[in-house]
Amino acid sequence: MTLVLDTFNGTGNDASGNSGDSNRILTLNNTGMTSQAGLLVYVSGLALALTSEYTISHLSSETKITFLNGLWDDMVIVVKYHQNLTVLTNVSIKRADFQNIITENGKELILTRQTKTTDSVGNTTAISEENYTIWVLIQDITKKDRQIHEMGLAITGNSKAFFFHEYSDEITGNGVLSVEPGDILNDGVSWRIETMLGERQMDGEEIFRTGVIKSIDLN
Repeated sequence: MTLVLDTFNGTGNDASGNSGDSNRILTLNNTGMTSQAGLLVYVSGLALALTSEYTISHLSSETKITFLNGLWDDMVIVVKYHQNLTVLTNVSIKRADFQNIITENGKELILTRQTKTTDSVGNTTAISEENYTIWVLIQDITKKDRQIHEMGLAITGNSKAFFFHEYSDEITGNGVLSVEPGDILNDGVSWRIETMLGERQMDGEEIFRTGVIKSIDLN
């Protein structure tokens, strides 16, 4: 979230009610939550005092200012206010672009993550599983995938997969998730993430990640 300074310039005619009435309401055209910090309200060049001369309802859109004293239509109103806005950065734009490619060309499937519980000597005593819904783009390994060939992973049953850098709770239905080796994917065929090929970054921030997945028979 970024705090952005905005200014309203208008007259009493922009407020509700009739010229000269008290308790006329001015509605701001904000699209983010406004803040009292740094807020200034001027009428005819004079700064008004909060509570005694005006009140305000801070909202995420259409914040409302009530003028407690008489307000005439020809009076000049200036309001300087801050609002919290989500500002898209180059990184967030690139992430969104790549995620659109995955959802348009990939598939929705279930990721299962297994967690082992061990005793004091390292023996596995229990295995628990958590399931997540994610989007994945799966491709065949080609001759151009030199890194995969050099790693000796270009074998039958293996494929290359593209993932979001991070999946939100709204997507997974089970909390925020970033994929990792050992996770199991299921789309009718079961796959295991064998290794991650590295993060694709921009300005030091991860945009997406790729990995090698192996077709497995869980039976």
